[in-house]
Amino acid sequence: MISWLLATALLAQHQYPKSAALPPANGYSHVVVAAPGKMVFLAGQVALDREGKLVGKDDLKAQTEKVFENLKTALASAGADFSHVVKVNWYVKNFQPSQVPVIREVRNRYFDLKNPPASTLVGVSELFMADVLIEVEVTAVIPEKAGKS
Repeated sequence: MISWLLATALLAQHQYPKSAALPPANGYSHVVVAAPGKMVFLAGQVALDREGKLVGKDDLKAQTEKVFENLKTALASAGADFSHVVKVNWYVKNFQPSQVPVIREVRNRYFDLKNPPASTLVGVSELFMADVLIEVEVTAVIPEKAGKS
């Protein structure tokens, strides 16, 4: 019973308020409230492997998959995971609305769809390398442990 209460208290530190006055959100939350904790800011991740070589040239899905694996690795280095992410910023080169299903299909494998993070998607004309199609940055909050003073 105590471990369930502790887990509930820790999860409750992230809140996802809803408003009937806002449009429906498909795979993101309009508002996420994060209680005090350790904030983690990840630089934009792109589809480069550990040697710095691009994965998935001309393939948005392959690049998005590699980006999420890079995000997963970066989050883990800070002691976090996707459940701690409260905000996502997407930058997509030459964005077209037809690309949304591809991005969502990959995104949905990583985020809790009942309480997803807040999200912004921006179409850009260029990214820092000519063949990079997508860059994603996240902010995470790792809740403070109960009983910490």
